[in-house]
Amino acid sequence: MAAEVWDAPLEVHAASRGRALWANAVAAQTGRSFLWAPVALTLGIGWYFALGEEPGWPLLGLCSALAAVLLWYARSRPALALPALVLLGLVLATTRASWVAAPVLRTTTGEVLVTGTIERKIGGPVRSILILGVDSIEGLLPVATPRRLRMSTLSRYGDFGVGNRVAFTARLQPLPSPVIPGGFDFGRQLWFEGVGGTGRITGEIKILDAVVPIRLQLAANLLSMRETIGAKVRAAISDRTMAAIAEALINGQRSAIPKQVNTSLQLSGLAHILSISGLHMSLVAGGVFWLVRAILAAFPLLAQHRPIKKWAAGAALVAGLFYLLLAGSDTATLRSYVMIAIVFFAVIVDRPALSVRNLAFAALVILALNPEAAMSASFQMSFMAVLGLAAFYEYWTARHRDRAGEVRVIAGRVRKLAWAVAGAFAAATVTTLIAGTMSSLPAAYHFGRIAPYGIVANGLAVPVVSIVVMPSALAGVLLMPLGLEAWPLWLMGKGLELVLAISDWVAGFPGSGHVVARQPAIAAIVTASGAILVCLLAGWIRFAGLAVVAAGLMLAQFGAAPDILIERTAANVAYRSETGDLVPADPRKGKFAVDKWLIANGEQASMKEAAMRPGWTCDASRCTAQVRGKAVAWFRDEKSTPSCAGVDILIASYPLRGACRAVPLRIDRFDVWRNGAHAITITPAGMEVTTSRSQSGNRPWVTVPQARIRPAAALQH
Repeated sequence: MAAEVWDAPLEVHAASRGRALWANAVAAQTGRSFLWAPVALTLGIGWYFALGEEPGWPLLGLCSALAAVLLWYARSRPALALPALVLLGLVLATTRASWVAAPVLRTTTGEVLVTGTIERKIGGPVRSILILGVDSIEGLLPVATPRRLRMSTLSRYGDFGVGNRVAFTARLQPLPSPVIPGGFDFGRQLWFEGVGGTGRITGEIKILDAVVPIRLQLAANLLSMRETIGAKVRAAISDRTMAAIAEALINGQRSAIPKQVNTSLQLSGLAHILSISGLHMSLVAGGVFWLVRAILAAFPLLAQHRPIKKWAAGAALVAGLFYLLLAGSDTATLRSYVMIAIVFFAVIVDRPALSVRNLAFAALVILALNPEAAMSASFQMSFMAVLGLAAFYEYWTARHRDRAGEVRVIAGRVRKLAWAVAGAFAAATVTTLIAGTMSSLPAAYHFGRIAPYGIVANGLAVPVVSIVVMPSALAGVLLMPLGLEAWPLWLMGKGLELVLAISDWVAGFPGSGHVVARQPAIAAIVTASGAILVCLLAGWIRFAGLAVVAAGLMLAQFGAAPDILIERTAANVAYRSETGDLVPADPRKGKFAVDKWLIANGEQASMKEAAMRPGWTCDASRCTAQVRGKAVAWFRDEKSTPSCAGVDILIASYPLRGACRAVPLRIDRFDVWRNGAHAITITPAGMEVTTSRSQSGNRPWVTVPQARIRPAAALQH
């Protein structure tokens, strides 16, 4: 009885305290609904891409009506806007898909005559990529002709520019399918860019009309400007490698960067410096803002009577827009410009600029214009990195708001300099750690690579980029019209030499560029959701997101990996050994796919090294192996007739037609032609087969193959 008397008040007190904590947590979220708007919109867009087929217009009409009702009631209850945005995300993505829909190439071709207008050129010294607005393709009716093609060409086939109408012979292919079921779909990305097929130019490119259409004049002028800037950069920086990196940072052209440099930057965690994003945009626009304001401040009468700060902000906006157009306007660059434009616009209208809100607004702008960007690695990595930085800044500022009036007294210039250097290093370290951790979540899922020593490389290299490389690049571009760009660009080259030296040093560390096995999509979504909760929630409840992150990391350990993988043309096969390693049957064929398989399996081995593992027994006509108690055979020579007796799983790189019908599971060239890459999982209940096409669904960008086009004639002179 006495215990009840004493326990009751404690229970009441605990319950009261719990209610108070929860009430405080809920109250702390007031006014933060807008921050969740891009998350809700992304969920709706993801819903669209997760569907197995296109949603019908009745469903879209219902979603639109429900969204309108929710938005009406959201005037008094702002949280209702979030489910409305989820519904609008589905509608927006479907509308965008309908807007860009165009015919796609459904078969490979021999050499066919192609005519069209060059809309974009991504140039290199030897090989270029062209985006061609198609006029005609030999053997195809106009109703079946793609709107655009993505073509690869060699420089020896001719010199041409954006806006030229051209004709050439080429071998064409449908949009590529994923190299592994459920993997990255490059074909989908191209389809949303209006591209309906790919190909390789095989003959001389003839210019039919050199007059540039009005709609392409801006693109042509920008390409000409990029080529002019690139020539000046190469003239000023004698080292070809440094010149290629400098050109990438100035005008976005990365095709001339050597493969070993890209590898070094990836292993060290410095690959992001080649992607023109927040760091570069802020240094360029911020540099122009500082420079213009400093020049105007040199005139006291002007500085005292005119809003020179607003003028400088306007100049920064123009400079950032120019840099955006020059660099190619990809997702990371566009996001960076939108954010920095909001900051400078706030300066012009005398309003405060809130960084997390800037990020949310930038996300909404990009998702409204290109909903498909939500599924891209660039968008996810860029926004996760900036979200982490913005959330940390918001948390740190709020935590130290009460100390804003305190002034640290530091005696002596040496101590002041030491504190400044220590503060800069600490800031670089913290921002690198946060941005690297946040961006590694989508990077691990999309690329299977993380850079464990990225904090070291970025801590050393980012100050060099900020203090030497980008200011020199800005000065060089500004001085180019005067012919005085040599010295700034020379200094930029020296800065890049130091950056690359840091990259090579860190890339040589043991375990650099660590490869992680591809995790299930649900695990990646849960992990990223937990990180977003930590960043967007306010108060103590934000730390609940850490539990969600932990749950996602645990889910990543339970992904079921297939036992056998088949390349999308059956050019190679690999099986998973008892130790979990992949063993390709052929050390040479299907290299692109096998390299991706190895990375997805968390392996750093090369294709040749993996193929040397024991398991396959091969002769001239076939390879055989035992996989989880099943006899597997890969027939690779159509001219011979190997025996299929005792085989449980038969894979052939050619059509089997009626052969080996008694084999329980047969997959031949026709099967992969229809359905793309295959994955086989062997279970006690039987053998489960998944294909790229079954995972992609019945979507507009998924190719339904048809018989091959037979060309009628070659290019006429």
